[in-house]
Amino acid sequence: MKFNKFFMLAMAGLAMTACSSDDEMGTQFPNGNGAVSIRIVNPAMSRAVVDGHDKAVIVTPAVGSDVTVILMDGDTPRELKISAENWRVAQSKVVTFWGVTNPTSVSVAMNNGRAEYTDTDAVNGENVQKVENVPVYGATSDFTLTEQVKNPSDGNMQDGYLEANKDTKYQMYTATVKMAIPVARLEVSGIKHVTHTREGDDNCKYQKLTIAGVYLDNVIANGAGVKYAANGYSEANGTPTDYCFDGTNGTGVAALLKDEIVAPDNDFLAAGAEWPKQTTGEGVKTQVFGYNFFGCKSTNMPKFKIYFSDSKSVDESKPLPAPRYAMITKYKNTEGDVLPAFEPGKIYRITEAVLSDQNIIGDEGGNTTFGVEVTVIEAEWQPVNITAEWQD
Repeated sequence: MKFNKFFMLAMAGLAMTACSSDDEMGTQFPNGNGAVSIRIVNPAMSRAVVDGHDKAVIVTPAVGSDVTVILMDGDTPRELKISAENWRVAQSKVVTFWGVTNPTSVSVAMNNGRAEYTDTDAVNGENVQKVENVPVYGATSDFTLTEQVKNPSDGNMQDGYLEANKDTKYQMYTATVKMAIPVARLEVSGIKHVTHTREGDDNCKYQKLTIAGVYLDNVIANGAGVKYAANGYSEANGTPTDYCFDGTNGTGVAALLKDEIVAPDNDFLAAGAEWPKQTTGEGVKTQVFGYNFFGCKSTNMPKFKIYFSDSKSVDESKPLPAPRYAMITKYKNTEGDVLPAFEPGKIYRITEAVLSDQNIIGDEGGNTTFGVEVTVIEAEWQPVNITAEWQD
């Protein structure tokens, strides 16, 4: 009798590893009796002042979009599109292709995720700057034979089902596709001015200090060179761009990733103030300045900077002219080691940044040597603690 084969692909999240092929058995079904069933587990990354993420974030398809599953049956692509609505109500997340003759690979794309990015994919693009609906992609060509057999079924997550074959037994194969996120993310909250006791030498140097915004400097502007692999996306291969807040004050061009802070919430010396401004109440999440960017090594780390548009010194003989800046000089883990890279798919969280007067300098390039260490928690769209060192 004919030996019908059934393939199940388990689409894993970021923390799962690919299944190796334990069997060398063939996967060709000239009579079209094979079937491929794909189990998809969502990978577990917004811009501006938004809700912070202290736990793993599950990526879902944007409303009105499709999840695209492509199975290569020999040289022929079989494509199945699953609407966001059907995806959300499908609890098992299993996609099945019936009538397969020779499955060779399968890929899954969500939110326009793809295997490779180019210089046309700007870092400030709306799609790139999402969290829950960030682009994700995964693919595999590894299949492992199981001893399970099943009858075919029909539904929104099915392709190629035939009523005539409803009683046919299909043997199942399994595989794992590792879904990946192409960008890393930095979230910053808890920016405050140090509280002075006004005793002895513990006095503020400023009688006025206006915080006008925050931004990322030294960012790779696009996704050229970012490619999907089984262990996740590669880092971008471009050269970081020199940015300043508004393209006028400081060096470089106007920042692509920035947030403006306006009156009445821009007095950096106001008692008890912090940025972003927080709203209290049950179930209210911490607000953050959040930016996504393509992965990079420690030599190309983005620099988070704070821009102060106006200032006035308490001592007129020692002027502190505007504009002024505060900036992170190093990102460290909780053991004090400098981070080797910002890895795609992870959220790096600075949860508190208490700035003293010496952290606020007049040199946007950071050549004046001064720093404060802040606590950072790293998340894997999963949280891990790291620290950041500010320019002194």
